[in-house]
Amino acid sequence: MEKDLLPIIREIHFLHDFPDDYLEPLALIASVQDYQAGAIAFREGQKETRLYLIIKGVVSLEFCTPGQGCKRFQTVGAGELLGWSPMLGLNEVTATARVLEPARLLVIEARQLAAICEHNPRFGYEFMRRTALALSHRLNATRLQLLDVYHHELPVVADRGES
Repeated sequence: MEKDLLPIIREIHFLHDFPDDYLEPLALIASVQDYQAGAIAFREGQKETRLYLIIKGVVSLEFCTPGQGCKRFQTVGAGELLGWSPMLGLNEVTATARVLEPARLLVIEARQLAAICEHNPRFGYEFMRRTALALSHRLNATRLQLLDVYHHELPVVADRGES
């Protein structure tokens, strides 16, 4: 077992308050990878089988379009989830992840993580709950950013008091 990973995994905010009996199987399937500033962890549209938790550093999430290059729409930092698509069974990642400052990432194979989730449904529920919360925060941040940029182009809709 990768006992030396356990102290690192315990310190990742995304996994805060997970008991060691949940984290120990994770330590068996995880590895640590270091990235220099400017490195690409993964590219939008690429098939990816791993997800990442940021141990330290900052990573930019970008949309890239031919002829226009890449546009940053969000940054994620230490303690956060990165590259969630494989955990949800999606074949391709939805953004490019560019390292903005030297980063250390915990790398986890999605299939192995899914097997742990199936074997221990309580762990699986909590991991997926946290994944959903992370996605909710990102979606809200993106929505606020879009409102800030495009607020003058959005049509005004009369509020009829309906929900």
